[in-house]
Amino acid sequence: MSHLLRSERDTERAGALLAEHCRPGDFVALEGDLGAGKTCLVRGLVDRLGLIDAERVTSPTFALIHRYRVRGPLKEVAHIDLYRLQGVDELESTGYWDVVAEAGLTVVEWIDRIPAAVASREPWWLRLSHRGDTRVLEVVEGPEGRVGAVRAALEAALLA
Repeated sequence: MSHLLRSERDTERAGALLAEHCRPGDFVALEGDLGAGKTCLVRGLVDRLGLIDAERVTSPTFALIHRYRVRGPLKEVAHIDLYRLQGVDELESTGYWDVVAEAGLTVVEWIDRIPAAVASREPWWLRLSHRGDTRVLEVVEGPEGRVGAVRAALEAALLA
């Protein structure tokens, strides 16, 4: 099921709704078009979790990894961008697996560039794309028992 995101605010709301269903150890895989709103979605997610010690979530394209302290049981969100990496060997050199093991929640942009980076048997897998001036979010898969609730919450919130 696809969800239309008509604005940056809608994209952030979608991230906030996802945050309400994330649990410690979850892995969020994001794929999609350049400029489709991946970082914007992460901003909404991290803001909803209660960002501590940082002014705003930004793209980790050049830093590769941003770590955000958040309130509650997740404690830390690792926000990782694979766009500039050329494969598993480069991924290994970043300390990726250590970061994933330490984070309460891991969110990875451009997961489709290195699918072997998925660190969960039941990841949240989201795809963002463009449809004209509108963004489209598709919740491809998610942890059993929670993915349906996220899809329903998105549908209700984005129609309001």
